[in-house]
Amino acid sequence: MQKKAFRNIFYFLTDLSFVLFILLATVHFWAFNESFYRSEHRKLKLYGTPLAEYIGISDEKLDELTSFTLEYLNDRDASLDLQMEIKGQMREVYSDDEKLHMVDVRTLNLTSVTVMYIAFAVVLLSSIYLQRHKELRAEKYHFERKFFRYLFLFFLVLGVWIAIDFDSFWNFFHHIFFAGNELWILDLRKDILIMIVPPEFFFHLVTVILVTFIAILAIYLVISYFFYRKGLKDDQHRII
Repeated sequence: MQKKAFRNIFYFLTDLSFVLFILLATVHFWAFNESFYRSEHRKLKLYGTPLAEYIGISDEKLDELTSFTLEYLNDRDASLDLQMEIKGQMREVYSDDEKLHMVDVRTLNLTSVTVMYIAFAVVLLSSIYLQRHKELRAEKYHFERKFFRYLFLFFLVLGVWIAIDFDSFWNFFHHIFFAGNELWILDLRKDILIMIVPPEFFFHLVTVILVTFIAILAIYLVISYFFYRKGLKDDQHRII
């Protein structure tokens, strides 16, 4: 009984690490996909005005600013100090509050990268262990099915929440990950940072991340079932 409990903990940590790795990899793929930003920037409007025009720069300059900002998030030593001509005047792009908030965002991003690598290492080592202990294959598969059943239920509820009231979800996210300050509360009429990525942008980003993540998990489950069935047939042949 005790051995089974330890195995269940092992299965749980393996599945949780797999999910974390897929989720964070999906987040990073879309959150740093400059083609996605360009597509969104060309179609989004603020108060009825095209995004770049509302900010007061060209589409090309908006692309450059976006690249500069994304690069900052992956470089612990980078600075957000940048002068640009905006609405005909040379000025500092980001205010002190925006820069302080981006320090928090960069910390969160770099931490998530570390977690992603750790999760991948756990999955890799667990896979090697399970490959050497094929007698656990059936038990692991049945645990996995239960785990993903609850996981899909969780993300279904999350998806409904996002679809019905994205603002409350987004505020909750910030209260959890940026607890202790309100630097993330920006003004669409004066803060360039929130103009580049307005709430509608984040709604689209979160939606595409969620859809991609669930699709990958669904494909994984199909493949997992195929290999599970194949393993059963191989075991039967060995017995015969």
